[in-house]
Amino acid sequence: MIKGGKMKKGKKIILLTLFCVMSAVFFWSCGGSNPGAPGTSGSSDTGIVATVVSVTRSDPNGDQGDQWQVDLAQDLCPSGDPEVWGDDLALIVFHGESLNPNVISTNQLFVTNYTVTFFKTDPSIPTIAQISGASQAGMTILPGQDTGPFSFLVVDFGRKLKLQNDLSSGINNVSTPLLYNMVIQINVTDKYGNNDKIIIERLIEIADYNNC
Repeated sequence: MIKGGKMKKGKKIILLTLFCVMSAVFFWSCGGSNPGAPGTSGSSDTGIVATVVSVTRSDPNGDQGDQWQVDLAQDLCPSGDPEVWGDDLALIVFHGESLNPNVISTNQLFVTNYTVTFFKTDPSIPTIAQISGASQAGMTILPGQDTGPFSFLVVDFGRKLKLQNDLSSGINNVSTPLLYNMVIQINVTDKYGNNDKIIIERLIEIADYNNC
């Protein structure tokens, strides 16, 4: 009876193994995490690799290309009019590629939020507070195509005014331009709830550039 019981248990193990192997043919894994499967993170789970096609800086004077000379202060022009001045934005174009080029993906990525962090190149220059921003509606990354440009606030006029105060107070006895390594982290999620992130880095120069 004991011998017969062992034989029945063995048959169950063989059948379960065979079922798992057959399931793998249809579902790619048995007990694993497929691209797009809920509860996981990273591009290997979203099924989409997000890349950055282009990053440019925009200010109230328009798109300035991929150069990062941020105007610190508003000047008075010879005409008597104030210089056009304000916030600086990053304009970003994304591209999505399916991890499996042989499978047409119906997944997509949504920008949920982002941060902009400023790392000093010189410890004596003023600190710039991190920016934390929510996404705007419609910021999506689709497989097989470019999307954007999307606007992300990177240096607002409030932080520029704070820098002006820090410099004029004498607390930070430094010369301009002020150099910072700016890191933009964009957090995304797919329609299954999987998370990923995109990192963009730029060296920025902040000074009183006269754009009259």
